[in-house]
Amino acid sequence: MEDKKYTLNKKIQTEGEQKEEDFEADEIRPLIPEGTYHVCCIRIEKGASHFRSLKMFLGFKIVNAGQYMGTELFMAMNLIDTKTGKPFKKVPRGSKYFEQWVIANNNIHPRRKDRMSPAIFKNGIFEAVVRTVKPKFPDGTEKPESFHYSVVDYLKGKVT
Repeated sequence: MEDKKYTLNKKIQTEGEQKEEDFEADEIRPLIPEGTYHVCCIRIEKGASHFRSLKMFLGFKIVNAGQYMGTELFMAMNLIDTKTGKPFKKVPRGSKYFEQWVIANNNIHPRRKDRMSPAIFKNGIFEAVVRTVKPKFPDGTEKPESFHYSVVDYLKGKVT
């Protein structure tokens, strides 16, 4: 969802000018204290992650009054069956998508063959647990704090 995107701007070289190439950086991912916040879903996207696995990305905005109100974070959920490596045909009960969908549906489980539309996440305010992602270098050591960012780890319940 929030993969780094770079744009290469090339200025046309004219006589007497040097050729200049500039990259434009993507927005910085927010870093806020870990904890529980009230959020509303503002965006639903499907896409491949950097490991080429199909994921759903839910964009949330913090609605708590205070310093972090309006901060946008995302939650990622796999849409791949780990046994087959292929996209879900039926959503497994143990998947993060199933669990989060049930919470968004007021803790009501779907009946067999029910459709589990992601639009359910756009219907309310949720209590969400935010955690800090701390990327690592290939040797396993943690990258500096400037690379850390916050994500919605999971929804605990529907508030309204």
